[in-house]
Amino acid sequence: MARIKDVAARLLERQPAIGKVLATAMGAVEISMLQVLNFVGNHFSKDFKIRFMRTFFKNRWGGRVVPLGVNISAETMFLPTQEIFEIIGRSQAFAIGTCYCRTKHKRCDNPTSTCILLGPKAGHALADIPYRTSTFTRVSKERIMQVLEDADKRGLVHQTIFFPSPDYYYVICNCCTCCCEVLHDFKRFGTPSIVKSDFVEKTDVARCKGCGACAPACPFNARSVVDGAKVQVKQEKCFGCGVCARRCPEGAIKLVRRK
Repeated sequence: MARIKDVAARLLERQPAIGKVLATAMGAVEISMLQVLNFVGNHFSKDFKIRFMRTFFKNRWGGRVVPLGVNISAETMFLPTQEIFEIIGRSQAFAIGTCYCRTKHKRCDNPTSTCILLGPKAGHALADIPYRTSTFTRVSKERIMQVLEDADKRGLVHQTIFFPSPDYYYVICNCCTCCCEVLHDFKRFGTPSIVKSDFVEKTDVARCKGCGACAPACPFNARSVVDGAKVQVKQEKCFGCGVCARRCPEGAIKLVRRK
C-alpha cells in the first residue's frame, strides 16, 4: 500500500494535470457522495461512513486548515499557499455558493452562503469547476474578502477542500464544528479528514490575563483555563486556524510557523 501511495505521489508531481482532473471530478460528485454515505449510515450501518473515510479517503479527501494572514505573527514569513487571502489573490475568485453541510444540519445560525469557488490563473493547480457555477453566485473578489473577514469574526475555520491530495483543492469552505461534515466527524470520531495548517499558536504569557475567551472558541479543544486564571495549551491538538488569536482581547496569541 505504501508503495502504491509513493507511485501515486510521484505521478501527481510529474503530471499535475491529473490531479486537477481528479479534483474537478471530486467536486462534481462530492455532495452526492456525502448524501449516499449519510443515507447508508442513517439507515444501515452507523459507522459505515467513518470506516469508509478511514479506509479509502485517508490523506486523499478532506479539508486543509488555512488561516488568515492577520492572525500570523508579523515576523513569520509564509508562502502564498499557506494563507487564505494569498490563495485568493493568486486566483480568479469568482463565485460564492451555499454550504451543503450548514444547510442540511442547521445546528447554528451562521450564514450559509460561505463556500467560495475559485478559478485558476495560468499554471496554478486549483481546479476550475464550471459545472457548479449554476449553484453559485458570481461576485467580486472584494465581496469574497468580506465573506472571509465575517467568517473569521464568527470563529469559523477556513478550509481548502481537496482531492486527491492537499495540493489539489477545488473549493474554500468556512466551517463550524457543529455542521461541517469534515470537522464534526473529526471531533466525534477522529476521522483523518483534516490536515493541519503550517502554523501553530504561540501565547505571550506576559500579556495573557487568563480571561478564558480563547478556550471555548478553539474548534479543536486545544485550549483550557486552569484554576480560573492560567491558560493551558495542548499544541499537539492545535491545527493553526487562528480562531483563538481573533478572540483574545489582549492580543496575546499569534500563529507562528510549525516546526
